[in-house]
Amino acid sequence: MSNHPADTIARFADAATRGDVDRFRATWADDAEFTIGEMVHAVGVDDIVSTFRMLRDDRDFFVQFAVPGPIEIAGDEATTSIICHEAARGPGETFYRNHAVTADRLRRSEHGWVFTSRSFQYLWLDTSPFSGDSFLLPAGF
Repeated sequence: MSNHPADTIARFADAATRGDVDRFRATWADDAEFTIGEMVHAVGVDDIVSTFRMLRDDRDFFVQFAVPGPIEIAGDEATTSIICHEAARGPGETFYRNHAVTADRLRRSEHGWVFTSRSFQYLWLDTSPFSGDSFLLPAGF
């Protein structure tokens, strides 16, 4: 359970990095909305999870670093913004790095804080090749 919106931000980044679909799903309200620039617009938790799988499943690796900004809590609603960096490789010879800012709305639910709206706006996007090795996480890590 997420007792503070910052926990939800951390659980989102962890689930995205690990490719943990169930944990990712748990960060969303059933009626949530998710956008990434002009490229992605998903409405409802099932559409959001389907979009996550499309973006994440065939990656050699994906990592998200999230730095939460100020969080404003008003009763059972919260707003915040994060600055994040993401990097990924795969499938094949595709590469992805970015810096982005989010606009987030969350609400308190019976299971803790969940996103009702999450919008990523790119500040920088690079799809050029980069070097290095990637490693799969051991099972259960």
